[in-house]
Amino acid sequence: MRLRKRHAWGAVLIVLFALPVLKPDGVALVEEPTGAFYGWFSESTPSAGAFIPPSTARDDDPRIRALEQENRSMWNEHLRRQETLRQRGELLTVLERSELTRLPRAVIASVVRAHDPVPGRRSVLINRGAADGVRVGDTVVMGGTYLGRVRAARASTALVQLVTDPRSRLEVFVRTSKGELLRGYAKRRGAHDGEDRLEVEFVSLEPGVGIIPVGAPVLTANADERVPAHLLVGLVSAVDDPDLDRMPVLSVRPALGLDHATEVIVLLTSDPQVAR
Repeated sequence: MRLRKRHAWGAVLIVLFALPVLKPDGVALVEEPTGAFYGWFSESTPSAGAFIPPSTARDDDPRIRALEQENRSMWNEHLRRQETLRQRGELLTVLERSELTRLPRAVIASVVRAHDPVPGRRSVLINRGAADGVRVGDTVVMGGTYLGRVRAARASTALVQLVTDPRSRLEVFVRTSKGELLRGYAKRRGAHDGEDRLEVEFVSLEPGVGIIPVGAPVLTANADERVPAHLLVGLVSAVDDPDLDRMPVLSVRPALGLDHATEVIVLLTSDPQVAR
């Protein structure tokens, strides 16, 4: 009997370790109801920055408790609208710089799971899915910052593969000290001091273009029409050129800050429209 139990637990462990490899986009039967619960919980729970007015009457007065709850909800909604307006403004500035002939339709989404439970995967779960027009490959941003792309779109949720995911590859621009934009390719480098890092390769420093200083911005390039150019990807933290061949390898600190905001924007490039 004990041997059978050990075999059963061994089979369970094998499945748990094999699922991330066999199903890197997640299992819909698990992640769909989990995402729905996360969405409900995020909407029904006040944020950490919620305004709680001081009580002026007894704590057990139901009228005071009702007013406090109403004020808390109104304040949360005010903060959410401010964040949405800020992100839309940043995004519009980037899209105008991208010189697109048609602007993509933008859908606001909430991050309902900011940390991926699957080891080795970097993703977030948002509360918008196929029913909202979200499709695989759509770009997800936070204002003027590039976060990643939709990897799996279910009915009411979507799995967003972050730029820091090991399988993510992105063509980027790096701005030099003379303002030149040099093309390269970004991928995950690993983690440093508990923070994810990117690596940019195949950047060619031709004569006269200047140098790539620490702190230089790394931006999305214009190779993929579904990813608008000039979205901020990160900042250069180190430049390494051991072969002195003027093709340095750049270490980049990603600009995504999911710990500071819960709202993101999905660019529905499959359904573009002219909008200003």
